[in-house]
Amino acid sequence: MEITAAIVKMAESTCMVVIVKRDVIENDLLALEAFRVFSQFFPLMPVVLMAQNFKGDGIYRGPEDLVKLLDKVKPEEMSWKTYHVSK
Repeated sequence: MEITAAIVKMAESTCMVVIVKRDVIENDLLALEAFRVFSQFFPLMPVVLMAQNFKGDGIYRGPEDLVKLLDKVKPEEMSWKTYHVSK
């Protein structure tokens, strides 16, 4: 499985931002499952899910304090990497 994600360091916080489809952000059950799965691969950092709206702006779901910080960061400013993981 491939995961596109970025490690983001802001102020005193570091998190893993993972790209998902917008449906995942908007659906409580899908979001919970995504957090569960991605937290297994990135256990040392809080996970924030990210999708994009029609303008290309980031839409985030995760810990509220991190989401507020990430709202000020454009997705293209993040250092994205593709991770190859085994299920």
